[in-house]
Amino acid sequence: MSRQLSYEPGLISGQKGRRSSELQGAPASSNGSPSSRPWLSPVAVGVTAFLVAFVGSWIPSFWNDEIATVSSAGRSPADLFTLLQSVDAVHGTYYLFMHAWTSVFGFSEVALRTPSAIAVGLACAGTVLIGRRLGSESIGIASGLVLAVLPRMVWSGTEARQYAISALLAVVLTLLLIRAWESNRSIDWILYGACAALGIFVFMFSALAVTSHAVAALILRKRILGTLITSAGIGLLVLPFMLFALTQKAQVDWIQNRSFLQNLSAAAVKQFFYGDDRPTGNLPPTWVLAAVGLLGLAQLVLVILGIVGMARGDRNSRLRTLLVLCLTTVILPVTVLLMVSLIAQPVYVARYLTFTAPAFALLVGLGLDTVRRNQRRLLPVAIAIVLGASLVPQLTLKSVLNEPQDTERDIAAIIGDETQGPASVVYERPELRDVSIAYPSAFRSLQDLSLDASPGESGTLWGTNKEVTTAALSGRGRVWFVGAGGGSVPDFRAFTHAGCSSTEVKNSQRMLLLSFSCPAR
Repeated sequence: MSRQLSYEPGLISGQKGRRSSELQGAPASSNGSPSSRPWLSPVAVGVTAFLVAFVGSWIPSFWNDEIATVSSAGRSPADLFTLLQSVDAVHGTYYLFMHAWTSVFGFSEVALRTPSAIAVGLACAGTVLIGRRLGSESIGIASGLVLAVLPRMVWSGTEARQYAISALLAVVLTLLLIRAWESNRSIDWILYGACAALGIFVFMFSALAVTSHAVAALILRKRILGTLITSAGIGLLVLPFMLFALTQKAQVDWIQNRSFLQNLSAAAVKQFFYGDDRPTGNLPPTWVLAAVGLLGLAQLVLVILGIVGMARGDRNSRLRTLLVLCLTTVILPVTVLLMVSLIAQPVYVARYLTFTAPAFALLVGLGLDTVRRNQRRLLPVAIAIVLGASLVPQLTLKSVLNEPQDTERDIAAIIGDETQGPASVVYERPELRDVSIAYPSAFRSLQDLSLDASPGESGTLWGTNKEVTTAALSGRGRVWFVGAGGGSVPDFRAFTHAGCSSTEVKNSQRMLLLSFSCPAR
């Protein structure tokens, strides 16, 4: 016989003095008894999540967006400020942090990705605290573990970008909101506003998390005035930054213009269940896609079970708060970006909304706890499906399986291995120079004949190009040509006039690599 859902009465009641131990966040263990070591579960989940993200993070090559981090973090603050005036203002706070980080730890794959893995661990630990505060110990632990293996979150912890940090700040922001709702003290609202502003400066779309909280306050009728006043203050504080960032909207022109249904399909798969965002066009094996589908189906069923279970059970204010907060934080940002992409300009990219992943994991955790309370025999099956199906896509995230064959590290290795003595290189377009920025050791003996101004001098990510003339090529000997793949036809007239002969080394969807021999005339 299934058992009636039973949860302790409201944690967030707005009534001073009620259940003071709960208002201070005193946790209970999953069996309802007080925990003597309240730090144990968030620490254990956080360490597990860090290891899941960190282990194997050195396997994948740097990819385009990460190389933008390398290019930016290696500059002085003055040069970085110059860059941000023309491009990537939305990433400026992260680049400044990474400038400090890399000055200590260097520019290897492990060094640049470790901050993201740490952020994943902390975000999962904080998710345990949210689940405990608004639900129970079991909901918190389940949600933290779900987040730890969620492909979207694992990917964010395996790349040198700020999306894992945005998720961490969203978790901290939610904890501060709960605290402000409980106390209604000015200091707590100020802390909430400061965290929200920091989150937006780290990544602009985090403003949607603040908007979601305001909507949740209206639905729940909790501290509406305080929430709206603080949100308005945050908006005024970050408005100049957001207006300036919007002047650089051309930098997202690369986002594919898809129909609403195509974007919706992409969101259904990639937002949480398949995290790999590298533009390789390299589809994973069918059995990996099947695991992704199974994971999505299983977790959506658990979300529905959690919602239905709470509706049929004791609908106390804590669980209602948890449910509304999580649903608004997941639904509103995705809906806004999909609608903007439909009406104005394509902006929906799954990794941009990584900060919604903790809220989604809490919804799944609520579903797992519903199964635990009502169908305990099915709990091992549910856990096995969620865990197993989550781990399969990570074989591609960590490039253990289905490794692209035209990564920047592959190109750098070919050039480094086959270059003996001084040589030269020509880049068809400035952005193709990213391979030498990511792996400079392979290019130290090569002279860049196409370089007009370096990235630092030009205030750009990749530098600027100049025309490569016949005179510049004549007598150069070995000259590497790095071009765009996909069947494009570069202009080789200067090479032909210089009497250069070529050998195709690699031609793929992304990269064309040729080796020229240019004799003296």
